[in-house]
Amino acid sequence: MNNSHRIVVLGAGYTGLFSAIRLAHRTRRTGVKITLVNPSSRFVERLRMHQIAAGQELADHRIPDLLAGTGVTFVQGAATAIDPEVRQITVDGAETLGYDTLVYALGSSTDTGKVPGADTHAFTL
Repeated sequence: MNNSHRIVVLGAGYTGLFSAIRLAHRTRRTGVKITLVNPSSRFVERLRMHQIAAGQELADHRIPDLLAGTGVTFVQGAATAIDPEVRQITVDGAETLGYDTLVYALGSSTDTGKVPGADTHAFTL
């Protein structure tokens, strides 16, 4: 039987990625197991997306590289279900991850359908 405290972080944007790294640093000697789940293996610097519109390239940050040496386990996939009763996440409809603590950091998305004309005349970053 494993008595380690399991923390699952959903989302690897600024909040999720840095939460996982900070938690790993603060709990490194306590036996806490931290897992970061994200659909992409790349970290997107959303605050710099405007630079793409200006023709600049952004640095390519691979999440496994950013987590190297932290002790955080990376699982590439989308969280497709959360069962708070049994404290379990389903990833891509198949793999399950148990948790004791869940950090829900799935971020935001743009809904151009709510603003008349935005779906045809706006470009989102």
